[in-house]
Amino acid sequence: MARFLVSVLTVTILASTSFALDWYALTQANYAAIQTGLAQINDAASQMNQSIIEQQNRVQAAMDEVDGFVRQSLFGMLYQYQSLNLTLPAVQRVISSVSKVSDFKWYAAYLADDYKKSVTNNVMIPAQSTVQNILNAMTSFFANQWNSCSQRYAPQLVQPQLSVGRLQHCITVAIPYFKALADTTLSMFGYGKTGITTILGFLDQCSPNSTSCVDKFLNDIPNLLNTMVMSVMNLQSLPNAFIQPGVPAVKECTDLIMTDIQQLLQGLVNKTTSC
Repeated sequence: MARFLVSVLTVTILASTSFALDWYALTQANYAAIQTGLAQINDAASQMNQSIIEQQNRVQAAMDEVDGFVRQSLFGMLYQYQSLNLTLPAVQRVISSVSKVSDFKWYAAYLADDYKKSVTNNVMIPAQSTVQNILNAMTSFFANQWNSCSQRYAPQLVQPQLSVGRLQHCITVAIPYFKALADTTLSMFGYGKTGITTILGFLDQCSPNSTSCVDKFLNDIPNLLNTMVMSVMNLQSLPNAFIQPGVPAVKECTDLIMTDIQQLLQGLVNKTTSC
């Protein structure tokens, strides 16, 4: 509806410039265009928020899956190697000694929130500045409302190239960066599950009567599994590799669009008194 209003008012304004510009109609059209642009930015922010939450949920669900896989594999080992006289308490001690992957859910949530805030701030704050620049340009035109040049070029304030809504693109470009982080994290979890299966398979090397071999395996396996789990959960370097490049990319996108809009605005303002 807002876009339709802008279009109708723009046509009305352009049709009337040969006589006398309807400044009231232009003001209304300008405000409507700004509201439409801000709504487009908000829609893009909602899409980004939904996408990041979906990726966060994927990672956190996968963390639970890895935890379940560790427990299932260890109890499966207890059943498979009954002849080795493995005891339930011994296996439970191994489970309790292994760092829980799901304990790192907070980190996934932290990364998601921090990324959303940085992207939003890098777009929303400049968007407010852009709106103010558009309103300042409108004030300059209005101050010279009786000048024929001002009346001729004022309607161009509602052209699409001056819409603050152009900044919506800078939010949507941020989405793939976080998805790439989630995809890579899930790939690491798959690698971890393969490694856990390999480590548990070492028990095949112990003969049924070799209690020393079995005891050594049970003594060593906590450290082996912990090393594997911690390597999988070493996520600190991943954000720098995947989502951190998204922050300057969003800023660059915003800076370019703001620079473009500001030059267009200044060019129009310069024509308020001379054309």
